[in-house]
Amino acid sequence: MDDIITNVKKALTAVDPTPFFVKYGNNSWAAVKEYQAAQVAYASAPVVKKYTGVLAAADVYTASTTFIILESLRLDLGVGSEVHA
Repeated sequence: MDDIITNVKKALTAVDPTPFFVKYGNNSWAAVKEYQAAQVAYASAPVVKKYTGVLAAADVYTASTTFIILESLRLDLGVGSEVHA
């Protein structure tokens, strides 16, 4: 879990959302979905590499766990939680 949390915190600043919002234009839901998928891939890849063969199903469940941690930390830190009136 520590590795996932560390990598999610890095992903929150390292993955640039711009290309996703440019690509999807007014379809902000698609942009957010793909942006978050990129963050999950960024954060989970090193963990999968480190723990595959060490922890059972590390290659199967790390990405889904990483997404949950991403959402939790993002909300806790107020990243992307702006409310538009």
